[in-house]
Amino acid sequence: MPDRASHPLPGNAAQGGAHSHRKRAKDREGEGGQRAPRPAHKVHKLAPPRPFPTVPTSVSATGPRSAHSEGKNYICITRRTELGAYLRRCKDAILTDGHKTLHLSAMGAAIPHLMQLALSLPPILPFPQDEIHTEVLTGTVEVQDELVPDDDEEDVAYRTRGKSTLSVVIKIGDGVDEPVAPASKGRKNRLGRTAATPATPGGTKRVGKNARATEQLVYREDEMDNT
Repeated sequence: MPDRASHPLPGNAAQGGAHSHRKRAKDREGEGGQRAPRPAHKVHKLAPPRPFPTVPTSVSATGPRSAHSEGKNYICITRRTELGAYLRRCKDAILTDGHKTLHLSAMGAAIPHLMQLALSLPPILPFPQDEIHTEVLTGTVEVQDELVPDDDEEDVAYRTRGKSTLSVVIKIGDGVDEPVAPASKGRKNRLGRTAATPATPGGTKRVGKNARATEQLVYREDEMDNT
């Protein structure tokens, strides 16, 4: 039986192995035959500008989010939030808050997440599909990175780069928001009826919790003469 180790490799295989070895060596070295130096700074990505404010100017920023009635139809899409949460939020903004126009925005790696949301939202809305109009806009925004040097004597530098953005506007019908009737503030019982003030026997209403019944005074004729 012939020894397999004694046979040389084919010419193409030997050349391919040598070429890949030289390519790896070239990647490790720079153009001048030396290893590429590591960057002498750390890169901190700064927060990009938002397409619209988090809280509208007409709403208190310190109040709870559930009390906000304006600005719920402006949503920034990120990868940290699941698709189901965005679907519920958009559906509540349309059906509960009466908004007929949604403004959705994403940038960078969150763009596929926004596209999936824009395709999944119209089928779950109780409106005819021909009344739902979707407008897609692409763009680029400038973001900054902070370059922190390893040497404390050097100054911090900044660099600017471009980042892709995507805006989706979903309109239902003419896009005009419908006003929502405010909920009544009256106290209701378990049956949903307004609680009435309890009355005392005889048709007289009870004034207070610790109110006492009024005593009736009766005078006789002899007592009235003496007085």
